[in-house]
Amino acid sequence: MEFLGSFGAKPTFQRIATPRDTVDNIIMYGVDNLYPQFIESIFNLSPITKSAVNLMANFIRGDGFENGDIEVNERGETANDILWSISNDQALYNGYALHLNSSGLGSVKTVEHIPFEFVRLGLPDQKGRIRDVRVSNNWESSNEQALPSDKLNAVRYLLFNDADNGREALTSNRGMVLYSTPKKNEYALSSIDPIIETAQSDNELQKFELGNITNGFLSMSIFKYPSAGDSEEQEEEIRRRLNDFKGSASANSILVVGVDEDSENTQNLIEQVPANNNDSLFINTTLNVKNRILQSFALPSGLMGMLPDGAVFTATQLADEYTYMNLRTKDTRNHIERQMAKLGLDLGKIIPNQFESSLMQENGATTG
Repeated sequence: MEFLGSFGAKPTFQRIATPRDTVDNIIMYGVDNLYPQFIESIFNLSPITKSAVNLMANFIRGDGFENGDIEVNERGETANDILWSISNDQALYNGYALHLNSSGLGSVKTVEHIPFEFVRLGLPDQKGRIRDVRVSNNWESSNEQALPSDKLNAVRYLLFNDADNGREALTSNRGMVLYSTPKKNEYALSSIDPIIETAQSDNELQKFELGNITNGFLSMSIFKYPSAGDSEEQEEEIRRRLNDFKGSASANSILVVGVDEDSENTQNLIEQVPANNNDSLFINTTLNVKNRILQSFALPSGLMGMLPDGAVFTATQLADEYTYMNLRTKDTRNHIERQMAKLGLDLGKIIPNQFESSLMQENGATTG
């Protein structure tokens, strides 16, 4: 008997499709070339995910480079300014991009951050090597049904190569791009890729809570009075006005309606309409969503401000969590330090975040 697979099994799929676009000469980042933009939209919708990513970024950049006050471009940005942008992109996208200008001797003169979502890898050559990228702040404008146009305004840059940057400076002088991802010249999966559905659930739970308030009757009363019956126009007006009594602004309000004189409902002139309490059904779902996001990033709950009811922060616990997060992000800091060293920038190491309790600060102030 041939085994054909289990019932209900779904085929696996590749989150990032990488078809080739021969119009813009790029490898597409996702089937619609908008994977980073999609990630950013999910990130902005989920407050828990946003807090988790920001916490990772905070510990990646730590207290900055040892020599982080050095200005690295004509805008007056320092190395620590660039590190701030790098850490945010690294924490969310698992990568970052820098525009570099060099001297004719091959030393890097200026460094500028490029938002990671702006960059797309160029097509490989006959040997399979990727040598350039395209940078645009408007990949969303592409239209598959439109004729090819230059409305993307994508600019071509060579990928940084310390053996060629001097020659590039003497010829085109356009600068080169350092594109850093876990695997060289390949698109990276976002750090929130495994929890995209969970992050969306976080947003949907917020919408449910808002809808539960704004679309429900919040403990209002209906006062009934005997009536010979309303016309269809009057009944329609009552139904229309009924919507005005929904939401928090109409809590504990009184709606006056007429009922048929022969109706049994005239015995109870005042009827209470309780508020919906459907949110209790979602308590476990909300808790599961929070826990899943924290587990995906392997974050300590204390630094996320999510302690059990009745628990308190202790200096020992926070110090341990700082130590853990510094170890958790050590490899990423080392990678950034190595990249900066390859560029010939003497920035030193990234100083890890140091935990200081109120007692430590008081002692420091006393001894200082």
